[in-house]
Amino acid sequence: MGEVFGGPKDYSTTRGGHAHMVRRHLGRALTEQHRRRWLALLLDTADEVGLPDDPEFRASFVGYLEWGTRMAVMLSQPGVEAPAESPMPAWDWALPPYRPPG
Repeated sequence: MGEVFGGPKDYSTTRGGHAHMVRRHLGRALTEQHRRRWLALLLDTADEVGLPDDPEFRASFVGYLEWGTRMAVMLSQPGVEAPAESPMPAWDWALPPYRPPG
């Protein structure tokens, strides 16, 4: 996740990047129940390790987790083949349309 949010490209250089991550989900037949449980665990962990709880950070973080877990469910279904090589997603920080002064 650090790489997705602009951190060092450690996962890509040591683990094979996004294509490797996708292949780890193939054929696992993940369900919506699995997805929601994984999402809850990730959010609980974010709280436990002290990730920021401000709305802008959490909106971006949860947005990526929602997208990523839905992709995992979709790619894990029987018969789905690994897509061609793809770059690691780069997630950006959500900015609200209005920020109070100061």
